[in-house]
Amino acid sequence: MYYHYVVLKKGEEYLAVLTNPNTQWELGHYYDQGYAFCMDVPAFNASSAVEVVKQNEKSEIVRLQAQLKSLQHDYKKLMQENQSLRFGDRYGQASSINAINPLEVLGFTSAPDQKDLKLRYKQLSLKLHPDKGGSNFLMRLLNDAYAQLKKA
Repeated sequence: MYYHYVVLKKGEEYLAVLTNPNTQWELGHYYDQGYAFCMDVPAFNASSAVEVVKQNEKSEIVRLQAQLKSLQHDYKKLMQENQSLRFGDRYGQASSINAINPLEVLGFTSAPDQKDLKLRYKQLSLKLHPDKGGSNFLMRLLNDAYAQLKKA
């Protein structure tokens, strides 16, 4: 009977973790200890999972999958840290992102015409949209800057 393992690597050390409902929590614990995702493996036991990984580790696809998983983990961690940040004034009210210069947000040094403004907004929104790997915060910042400059 095959079991599903997630194999992690730290230096030359391998660790096979049997997947279960708590796997994400366990993996976070191992990531904090310096382990990085290496590969998902179906295997009879942990040692055979590690052997399969060692045999396939040189493949470019496996390397890229590991890099992607690592980047996804880093992104998730940064997003959690971003959510935990709270900007507030001395009364505890959240500050508006209106205090940021909208020209700088959109990359202009002087007031653009409406055509350039719309073009730059579209270009940036395609890059920063949450569905394209951006974040909600960046899109709010971009939308707010666009709205301010559109009124001007």
